[in-house]
Amino acid sequence: MKQKQVELLAPAGSFESLQAAIRAGANAIYFGVEQLNMRAGSAKPFTTADIKEVGKICHAAGAKAYITLNTIMYDHDAQLVQSILKEVKKHKIDAVIAADFAVISVCREMGIPVHISTQANVSNIEAVKFFSAFADVIVPARELTLKQVEQMTREISRKKITGPSGELVKIEIFVHGALCMAVSGKCYLSLHSNNASANRGACVQNCRRPYTVTDPETGDAWEVDGEYIMSPKDLCTIGILDQV
Repeated sequence: MKQKQVELLAPAGSFESLQAAIRAGANAIYFGVEQLNMRAGSAKPFTTADIKEVGKICHAAGAKAYITLNTIMYDHDAQLVQSILKEVKKHKIDAVIAADFAVISVCREMGIPVHISTQANVSNIEAVKFFSAFADVIVPARELTLKQVEQMTREISRKKITGPSGELVKIEIFVHGALCMAVSGKCYLSLHSNNASANRGACVQNCRRPYTVTDPETGDAWEVDGEYIMSPKDLCTIGILDQV
């Protein structure tokens, strides 16, 4: 029986975590630079100048390097996006993970491979067909069940949905980590409370705190069994990897 190869992709927010991911056996890593990625609040964020070194380390280890440009983009970001993508092209970063059509469009013009980010909320096969014109890899919404993902991959094969390379579109899913209380990060709590947009990589994670629920009519207040009532349980698929 032919064994199916699965690419194991890990995030890297610093050179230390990059090396750790590679040593642990990751086939690829994804990283962000400057403020245009969903991990912009990382303790030791990469800069545009680091793109060359990140690519060099990954490729020397036989791993792929993907860069995230997956936030909402504004007109004033255009120059920075161009600068980053020029470095991406120059240093042969393997793909850009994007959700905003501006980034997808520029990547297409520059001949840079694109992976569609989970921030695009792809939740059905028609959306897969749409994005297949731009990308060979799509990361659907994290909220999909394993059964829904299975149906999606089955339909890709049945309908022969191919990406720019001419190969069947590949689906990437999250197997470990936090889940947002909103659909794939479309949350405004952080913006409301701290003027820090979750959709610009600056979320202060209001939901991952304990809260007391208060009845405005009676003033009664209580904690809900000590639970973090706005934060879903973190995703962990280690017990169902065979099904994945």
